Amino acid sequence: MTKVLSAVAAILLGNAILMMGIGLFGTLVSIGLVQAGFSTLMVGLVQSAYYAGFMIGALGASALIARIGHHRAFAVFASVLCCAALGHAVFSQAWVWATLRLIAGFCMVGLFTVVESWLHAAVSNKHRGRVFSFYLITAYLAAGVGQLLLKLADPASFKLFSLIACLFALSLLPVTLTDKRAAPQEPGEAGPVAGLRLSALLQLYRQAPLGVWGGLAAGMLNSGFYAMAPVFMRGVGYSVAGVSSFMGAAMLAALCLQWPVGRLSDRIDRRRVLFGVATLATASCIAITWYRQGIWLEPMVYLYVSLTFTVYGLVTSYINDFIANDQLIAASAGLLLLFSVGGMLGPTIASLVMTTLGPVGYFVFSGGVTCVLALLTLRLLLQKIPAAANPFSA
Repeated sequence: MTKVLSAVAAILLGNAILMMGIGLFGTLVSIGLVQAGFSTLMVGLVQSAYYAGFMIGALGASALIARIGHHRAFAVFASVLCCAALGHAVFSQAWVWATLRLIAGFCMVGLFTVVESWLHAAVSNKHRGRVFSFYLITAYLAAGVGQLLLKLADPASFKLFSLIACLFALSLLPVTLTDKRAAPQEPGEAGPVAGLRLSALLQLYRQAPLGVWGGLAAGMLNSGFYAMAPVFMRGVGYSVAGVSSFMGAAMLAALCLQWPVGRLSDRIDRRRVLFGVATLATASCIAITWYRQGIWLEPMVYLYVSLTFTVYGLVTSYINDFIANDQLIAASAGLLLLFSVGGMLGPTIASLVMTTLGPVGYFVFSGGVTCVLALLTLRLLLQKIPAAANPFSA
């Protein structure tokens, strides 16, 4: 296992530095919009633009990666991301921020496609769940550290956006300096990647529909939390410093179950693990809506986060059980497309529910998503569909 991790150490380190910036970036945008007097719905719409960029990037980023290679693609996307972060310090209009969030989303889906296709190419199915769990652990740990950086300066100043840009630039160093090339395809080898991806999604829905629904659910849950949890905490009386501490602790909670759940999913049917996670997450949302004040609020939210943030890792490992090695770029981009569609819907729907029900509407929305995911997973388990079919090909 140590040998496997050493082969992907550079990309994991680059991703960790990147996630420090992303962790601060998303929360800073939400807090900045709230402090500027924008409505909850406007916060949701601006943050949804990030995942609209995700969706656009998922349709086109993989072709660029296949043409210029993983190292250079990482550099291109990270450089543009720096510019998008700095743009928030220059402009204050909501529509400009939405445009910059769209650009940031496009770049991030490209970066995630680079990272995840690289990781999946470097490991076998035997180690996939644990390696991907380690990837998510480092990502969430770094994102948690990024949340704590919110305390360093006034959210209304340019300093935090400048710090974010510096982190994005630093993420380039380990990736561009490494001589390890675990990426599955080099420039010119991919062929019509976009066509492969779209046909792969259709084929995957027929063979593994849970992967499709799980990808959508993971996008809704993750984006909803990053975009609207700071608004929820401000709505129940937390200060900016309190939100920073809460979000940092939540990111630490997000990594607590990554390794145990990943290890368990390598040993038993991943669908059973996903059903258990979704069911417990639904129960935690119900508890939060009933006991949304007092000392139990934060522990219950941390339990919810630790459960729901394992969904993406479970789904991506489940999907990659079905595909061949020469389709890893297309599969990673396809899954991120599903994630981005869910991510675009999540903040918008959550903000609408919160506008109607108040801050607690966020957990009403999240509980609905996890409940539907649990029911879909249970339905497939009761149909006794095999956990994995023959290697997937499009």
